[in-house]
Amino acid sequence: MHQILAFIVSRMAFLWESAKFKIVDSEVSVSNGGDALLVVESKVLRMRFVRDRGQLLLDLQPVSASGVEWYSIDLIRRLLTGVPETSSLLDESYSDFLCDHMSEIEGRFVPGAWSESRASLERLKELRFRQMFGRVHGTETPDANS
Repeated sequence: MHQILAFIVSRMAFLWESAKFKIVDSEVSVSNGGDALLVVESKVLRMRFVRDRGQLLLDLQPVSASGVEWYSIDLIRRLLTGVPETSSLLDESYSDFLCDHMSEIEGRFVPGAWSESRASLERLKELRFRQMFGRVHGTETPDANS
């Protein structure tokens, strides 16, 4: 949890301006050197910071969504910029992106825009999978020669 909190304090203090975001959930475990998660949300957007095996990750979802529908920060940035990312690990470039584009991001997560944003994010998730593994997820067929 220390790694998550230190990153938020040093790079994402903008979340607390005007009391826009609040902490709504947290978990800590001793496995893998201290895995943890911290969930913050505004009236529109929920963000889940995760420390998994020493790496920081960030996923987002609309407050109105169920708990299983999370989208990684690399997909969010690709949705807005159109540029594929090489990593989904949370770093300074992602915190700067969030700071600079928070209004636009929240605008994509409001109920009236979410259906279209969700469909675009699902397409980007599929495209990322295809680019990483060279095939479309769920449509793999066995090699005829195997």
